[in-house]
Amino acid sequence: MRKKYFIAALILAFLLPSCGGGEEYRKTREIMGTYVTITVARGELPEMVVRGAVRDAFEEIERVDRLMSTYKPESQLSEINRQAGIAPVKVDPEVLETVRDALDVARRTDGAFDPTVGPLIRLWKIGSEEARLPTSAEIEKAKELVDYRQVVVDEPASTVYIKKKGMALDLGGIAKGYASDLAVSLLRKRGLTGGIVAVAGDIKFFGTRDGGRPWKAGIQHPRREGGLLARLEPGDAAISTSGDYERYFMKDGVRYHHIIDPATGLPARGLISVTVLSKESYLADGLSTALFVMGPVRALAFARAHPEVEALMVTSEGRVLATGRFSGMDIEAVEADN
Repeated sequence: MRKKYFIAALILAFLLPSCGGGEEYRKTREIMGTYVTITVARGELPEMVVRGAVRDAFEEIERVDRLMSTYKPESQLSEINRQAGIAPVKVDPEVLETVRDALDVARRTDGAFDPTVGPLIRLWKIGSEEARLPTSAEIEKAKELVDYRQVVVDEPASTVYIKKKGMALDLGGIAKGYASDLAVSLLRKRGLTGGIVAVAGDIKFFGTRDGGRPWKAGIQHPRREGGLLARLEPGDAAISTSGDYERYFMKDGVRYHHIIDPATGLPARGLISVTVLSKESYLADGLSTALFVMGPVRALAFARAHPEVEALMVTSEGRVLATGRFSGMDIEAVEADN
């Protein structure tokens, strides 16, 4: 069942501050099963140019959705999944690139991010009214269909092939970031000097507001609805947040959330919130999930070893772990879980 979540559920972006603002152009549409908001500085461009650029940026995101949605039977991704264990499928360059990027993140994180985790997601059904605690046998059976190494990308032939029948690719954990990267690229080419493309919680910032003022963002507090964990000026960068507060159910005092560890088949433990800042949206998108799955020790070591990404993480004990510019920030305290 497709669920729609407001952008504020993951990251609160301060798009239009009251002081001296009000000049930005902002539009929201429903795409990719969520809300997509594009905000741009008008600059000196004619109104028609600004509106046309934003409209075309939305169309780029819609095009990615048509190609990569698992909910659209006519999409190329759906065809790849239908042909699992049967034959390679010829795909457009965007699909090939996104699958390649997803597999690259999977390899870099030793499978903490796995684009074939779908069978486990569907088993738990977290976020729907049918969410439940599966049996150990059910989890083990679903895990047999989770292995990113069974996906083969043939770049010369422009094909994608899943070796094992019954497996499926789900690019939801990276396609939103890829789509926002494309949208920002288009807006820049049309002469826009600053803006924000927010596809659910995957938010890409570029340039500045009119007058050279920086864009500002606040990161959602994981245990206080509407509260902020931290504030920052991201510059030309993308932010993605993964948290156990987004979709979950409680049973016997235990929180079962939607971020599943592919290795165990269970909701990942040790962290309650992970925010990643990077130049590319697709990387922030994939790594926020991967670091959450890794847990505090591995995630902090990974972030420290990869200076191209900056991370802000909160452990289940309420400790804050930070790298890059997050290290020097004034971070709001988080109470430990019960």
